[in-house]
Amino acid sequence: MDIFAISPGGGVESTRRQVKLKGMSAIEKQAKQDLLKILHRQAGSVSSGEATRQLTAAGFRLSPRTVRLYLQRLQDEGLVERARRGRGGGRGLTPRGVAEIEAAGGVGRLGFMVAKIERMAYRMTYHPRTNPQGTVILNVTLVEEAAAVHALREMAVVLQAGLGTGDLVGLFPAGTCLPGCTVPARCFGIGTVCSVTFNGVLMQAGIPVASEFGAVLELRDREPWRFTDLVAYSGTTLDPLEIFIKAGLTQVHAAAITGNGRIGASFRQFPAEAQTRVEEIRQELREAGLDGVIGFGQAGRPFLEFPVHEGRTAVLVAGGLNPAAAVEEAGIETRSSALAVLCPASRLIHYRDMQARAFDLMRSGADEQFGRH
Repeated sequence: MDIFAISPGGGVESTRRQVKLKGMSAIEKQAKQDLLKILHRQAGSVSSGEATRQLTAAGFRLSPRTVRLYLQRLQDEGLVERARRGRGGGRGLTPRGVAEIEAAGGVGRLGFMVAKIERMAYRMTYHPRTNPQGTVILNVTLVEEAAAVHALREMAVVLQAGLGTGDLVGLFPAGTCLPGCTVPARCFGIGTVCSVTFNGVLMQAGIPVASEFGAVLELRDREPWRFTDLVAYSGTTLDPLEIFIKAGLTQVHAAAITGNGRIGASFRQFPAEAQTRVEEIRQELREAGLDGVIGFGQAGRPFLEFPVHEGRTAVLVAGGLNPAAAVEEAGIETRSSALAVLCPASRLIHYRDMQARAFDLMRSGADEQFGRH
């Protein structure tokens, strides 16, 4: 079994160098680190509006004015170019900015996934009893429009087998403007409920949850057997299941059909005293079509040979991107983003209805909830 932490460049993270940003709070530093990453990733000019959308997708709540101020401070540091106006306008990195961000790599963002999980869990408002119309967390997968129906068929197999987070999905045709991105022309977006929604509901009940690692979980006869690969959330800047999907480590379709295969899963721990209440909440989520729990461990006892802290209980949750993994396994190219957007639960539909709804949306255009860009 491999346990590792991967940097965006593909190497193992081993140093602690960060881009030097003077006179800033910890939150400002993290936001500005992400701004530099956005500019570097685009390899060109980025408008302040686009930078704001991408920061929102990363879990920050910053106004466009604040983002412009941050960009100005980065310009004062000599890391970002002066803003250009007109078509093709925006900002890019200076040579110094490029050198700094490449030297820093992903290491300055160790723990980024943990922070994003906690922010999104805090921001969501859904509760199965007290606020069933509230917002849940969605992962968003983009496919070519021509492949959308095939992709939805693959996802339905996985959701029917109970290997996702419940039975509900969101659909976003080309032109839909989501926080952080717009669904491109000739593409179709599919939102699957993120397993971190479970964390958010527990948080509202006053139950703290520690997300330990994402894993490839081998199933035998539909039962958890062993972890084959792990990525600790505290040691990665990427969602572990996104890594596993692109690395070809999953066998989600086979697991859904035969009960034997490899799926994405998340290993979490919570106070053992809360187990009765956690199981009650899990039942409420199941009745609402949003259950993704695979199983619980015993207080303080190892779960699938992985140690559990004293006074805590482990819970294993199916990865919300498992349906996207099956699409990728079918040879359909995907672009998936975990913890991508908050969406009202009332906007979700049952997976049995998604193919018919997709046909309607592709004919009528952008989703009316999020609007056209």
